[in-house]
Amino acid sequence: MLNPQYRMSNCFVKCCEKIASQVSFIKRADITLPLQVRLEREFINRSVHSSTWIEGNRLSFDQVVALAANKNVIAEEDQKREVNNCIKAVKWILQNRDKNLTEKRLLRLHEMMTNGMLAESKCGKYRHVQNYVVNSRNVVVCTPPAPGKVAQRMSSLLNWVKKSQENHPIVINAIFHHEFVTIHPFVDGNGRVARVASQWLLFEKGYDPLYTLGLDDFFAADRGRYYDMIQQTRDMDGDYTYWIDYVAEGLLDSVHEVSRRLKMVKRTKAAKKMRLTPKQEELLNLLSGHGIMGSAQICEYMQINRARVNQLIAPLVKCGIVVKEGTTRAVKYSLA
Repeated sequence: MLNPQYRMSNCFVKCCEKIASQVSFIKRADITLPLQVRLEREFINRSVHSSTWIEGNRLSFDQVVALAANKNVIAEEDQKREVNNCIKAVKWILQNRDKNLTEKRLLRLHEMMTNGMLAESKCGKYRHVQNYVVNSRNVVVCTPPAPGKVAQRMSSLLNWVKKSQENHPIVINAIFHHEFVTIHPFVDGNGRVARVASQWLLFEKGYDPLYTLGLDDFFAADRGRYYDMIQQTRDMDGDYTYWIDYVAEGLLDSVHEVSRRLKMVKRTKAAKKMRLTPKQEELLNLLSGHGIMGSAQICEYMQINRARVNQLIAPLVKCGIVVKEGTTRAVKYSLA
């Protein structure tokens, strides 16, 4: 039976207090169905792009957004397949978020994630060969358990999750993630499955009220640190304390972003009771997904000219919903 060692540090406690405050705000917010759908769509796009990028996929965020919308993208087929598989897997998790993460569902998740990328005999199946975890210099930093021990280690991990109902959801998420990538139960796809499966545990434990607190953006923002933190726990003889702190830091970062989005919507409603047109809604969705955009980008995505962009965005800037930086053709827009 897995018996992870860790302590509740001051860093962890402070992060949890701040997260609880933001989650409380989220639960009180007036979340309409269209907004919920939009947030979930953004969560899928961000998570898929970041998680596949961590593993070396070269598709841009815009290309991921296009694939998620069933649009054609010019790119290598294996790169597109990896992203499409990840999109399907994340959507499947959202559809099954009220169910427990069982071994059967975990294997199904891997099968979806690696469909068409591995031999059928390896999709959704634990490995039967020895594998190794290497760093960026191709140096072995971890030797996972022998193939004959994988099923037992995974069973022990899932049983620990099942019996850890009194543990904090962040602790469960963090330890599952780390132990999974250390076991490395599959011949490929371990990182992607670990990240999305640990996300599922947050849904299962009711810790993510809008099902949008993705950690992948946080991990991808400093991929080197992500791998270093995983290895640090191994080097410390399995003391998970600093890894748990790191995951808590990432969830705090994520919940701040969701709260910011909701506050923007709240300001939108209050700003002179402005009624957004469908095109303005589309524009806000674009800015939400891309962060910062220039007029040329907006023109390209919305298939309108600069004059129309200015017509749509000027009232949003005036009401404080959108921030304008720069002048003339160098102008950039972002959500307030």
